[in-house]
Amino acid sequence: CGIIGATGYAGAELVRILSGHPNVTKLFLSSTSSEGKNLTEINPNFLNIVDAKLEDAETVIVAYGTVARIAKSAVNALRAQGIKAGLLRPITLYPFPEKALNDLGSKKNVKNFLTVELSMGQMVEDVRLAVNGQKPVEFYGRVGGNVMTDEDITEVVKKLGGKK
Repeated sequence: CGIIGATGYAGAELVRILSGHPNVTKLFLSSTSSEGKNLTEINPNFLNIVDAKLEDAETVIVAYGTVARIAKSAVNALRAQGIKAGLLRPITLYPFPEKALNDLGSKKNVKNFLTVELSMGQMVEDVRLAVNGQKPVEFYGRVGGNVMTDEDITEVVKKLGGKK
């Protein structure tokens, strides 16, 4: 989905609505009047993340796009098994949600992070930098069109020590 001329109140509202829409996995923004500025310079409220069940999470799964929907199912399955997993889903990758991840890394209940991607690990280094060594950050990814299942993610979390 793309928006050309995403400035002002109307543009901000359109981006907010589309970024939370269940059928939109990628959003492209363009504006000549704000050329060269990142999204939070235009609107400081746009560091957009969706979190699920992070308040008591011991394992934080970080995923975006299509994989985030699979990871959300994995979090629900893990919770049903008594494993305290949570999901942080960045809606925008730039600017990256460094502060949110760093804050999670400082929480006593959080034991580790799992970055889940359909790639070779492009986001995992950003997560490691944001967590700043406070907790271990692991990677689980697939490439070549091989999409993981929620069961795959559940097994990885269990291997990380999330097993009860």
